[in-house]
Amino acid sequence: MLRSQDGKGGASLVTKPRNITFNAWRVKFPTFTGGKDILFGNYGPAWKYHRKLFTTALRQYLSDIPLIEKRITTQAEKLVEFIERQDGKPFDPADCLQRNVADVICGITFGEGYDTTNPYLNRLLKLNIQMMTDADNIQLVKILDFFPLAKHLPIKAYDRFFQPIFEMYDIIRMFLREREENFDPQIPVKDLISGLLYARDHDSKNDEERVAFLSDDYLVTIIEDMVAGGYETTSTTMKWAIAFLVNYPKYLEDIQVELDEVLGGRNPSVEDRANLPLLQATIIETLRAGNVAPLLLPHVTLADTTLCGYRVPKDTIVFADAESVHLDPKCWENPTVFNPYRHIDENGKLIINQSNYYPFGAGRRACVGEALAKVELFLFLSWLFQKFTFIAEEDGRPPRLKGIFADTQYPVPYKIRAIKRK
Repeated sequence: MLRSQDGKGGASLVTKPRNITFNAWRVKFPTFTGGKDILFGNYGPAWKYHRKLFTTALRQYLSDIPLIEKRITTQAEKLVEFIERQDGKPFDPADCLQRNVADVICGITFGEGYDTTNPYLNRLLKLNIQMMTDADNIQLVKILDFFPLAKHLPIKAYDRFFQPIFEMYDIIRMFLREREENFDPQIPVKDLISGLLYARDHDSKNDEERVAFLSDDYLVTIIEDMVAGGYETTSTTMKWAIAFLVNYPKYLEDIQVELDEVLGGRNPSVEDRANLPLLQATIIETLRAGNVAPLLLPHVTLADTTLCGYRVPKDTIVFADAESVHLDPKCWENPTVFNPYRHIDENGKLIINQSNYYPFGAGRRACVGEALAKVELFLFLSWLFQKFTFIAEEDGRPPRLKGIFADTQYPVPYKIRAIKRK
């Protein structure tokens, strides 16, 4: 399902797109980053080059299984230790989940030893959280984006939106300058910043276009894409998973039986994924029912077209409404009910590559961090569910399964208790 906004301010609902490819151009809204990043950059030479750099760096990182497992399990151990210190008392898991996932992303982005114990990276995380969870302000500026003249007016919503962004960019520029001063192209690339600086050192020689593509403005926005996109959606998915399983404790019991049978007493590993289909199905169902990204990022049509009988003029802003597909009773039986077993076949095997399932988008603009997110979700959640049983607060009220939509859709803040398993 697609939601469209035409240039005249009228809105229409376009349903069930089939066999149609939309142009992969983004919209030049005032609150977007000027088209110099991967998320919002228009499809063209710069975007294709930056996405290639980004995917190459991630692929290189993900190919080093011992490295990725070490970094994630180190943070999983810290997360377990934090939860143990709560000693079965009620707590809000949001901050610890965000921080430990962010520490994985900091290592990937900035290098070994960089995490939120660094005061600047801690500030960077807080600014991202501040911006992404200010639902009222984000919704206001998204509405204002459809009125181009609004950016010329003294509207405080824009100031509240841009202030943390400018400060985040300043912090990233500081790290970029620091790394550039000490950069050695002979040292193998182990993080995103090094990969970007290596590309600048090698790819931009005698190529004015590449010099422009690798300017500080481009690199800063690409790094922020990694930081914000890398921690936020993953930690939010984990918050949804815990909330769902406290509401549906039988599924958590079944997951723990599966974990005990497969792992015995040892810690989970990436290699265990194939043998833990119910845990993987739970992650899939969390992404479907939680709808962390209910409206995918906007596109704009480059020519007049039609879709399922609807006229879609040139320059129409188009939003892909993934939530409407994930909760469509024509696509899913009892779609509002959380049920991981809908992703398990009659032989107990995981059903993969299902249609009507788009948590990471689709096509050329699909989420570049999908593979990393899946590894993180598997390792973090397998560690948590192996070690703890999550239950409601003392009053017996489980988390409300209601979302708040800002940049992403996150569950209403809640507290739970974690009982250590013997």
